[in-house]
Amino acid sequence: MKDFFISNEVKLATKVLFSVLIIGYIALPFDLIPDFIMLFGILDDTAIAIFLLQLMVKVAPESLKEKHNLFQ
Repeated sequence: MKDFFISNEVKLATKVLFSVLIIGYIALPFDLIPDFIMLFGILDDTAIAIFLLQLMVKVAPESLKEKHNLFQ
């Protein structure tokens, strides 16, 4: 994740977009399922985090994917 944000190959707009999405979700966690409902409340948070990380990998430049063995 650090390499994504410090890479010169990733556009500034992309970095800003993902920063806003990550910080926004941490600051204002929109829950599809409230956390007080055991297990299921945590699963929706985990699903959104995984979705954001997968999106970052998808838009990452090939050099970063090769560096971290993230072939798709």
